[in-house]
Amino acid sequence: MHIAYFCFNNFINKNILKYFEEYCLFKDFKFVIDKFNSDCQFFKVFEPKKYRIIFFDMANNGKMCIEAAKKIREIDSNVILIFFASNKYYAYDAFLLYAADYIFKPVKYERLEKTLDKVLKNINVLKKYITVNNNKINTKITVANIMYIEVIGNISCIHLSSNNIVKAYITLSELEEMLSNNPLFLRIHKSYIVNMEYIDSMEKNSFIMKNGDVIAIRKNNCKEIKKTYQRFSLRKR
Repeated sequence: MHIAYFCFNNFINKNILKYFEEYCLFKDFKFVIDKFNSDCQFFKVFEPKKYRIIFFDMANNGKMCIEAAKKIREIDSNVILIFFASNKYYAYDAFLLYAADYIFKPVKYERLEKTLDKVLKNINVLKKYITVNNNKINTKITVANIMYIEVIGNISCIHLSSNNIVKAYITLSELEEMLSNNPLFLRIHKSYIVNMEYIDSMEKNSFIMKNGDVIAIRKNNCKEIKKTYQRFSLRKR
């Protein structure tokens, strides 16, 4: 899942980031977090559905955070907004923007955990498995083990990290929808979805997966697909 952390004073709260990491470890959940210290920087990349949750660390710039949140709400009415604040001064403004929570600092892990549990349950992103029909048998597949998916005729072939392949009579679009809450999966071709965690390298018109398989990137929108992977790769470092 893609998250944004917004802090105008360029001071990223390391404790909060540590709590995010602990939450993901304990809950077996993955997220990608982008950090911003100016509205100009943020709005250069922001678009509807890009982020599922945006955190505002209000620090000494509460008014600027509220103004940025108002603009965000105009662009994306569904994104979840959560505020960290030292006082209740902007609480009313935050809830007028349908904030999911307004958390007082210093932030405690248990408090953040409770909020994340609530919002993630509501948007159903803690899904660890998908179920597909394989030879008339419902097969449960661990999402983290999916390397890539290719469609051949009417069959979707789900390639796993174990090098096993699960074949199912389900469209690639249906599988894409099932995985839509997971930012690791990228539709790169009419016939392929890849898990970016398993990309080993990138060629001019293809990705090389960690098992050596070569996956073609569609010519249309090739540059944007490669940029998406490059951004993901940079965030991993």
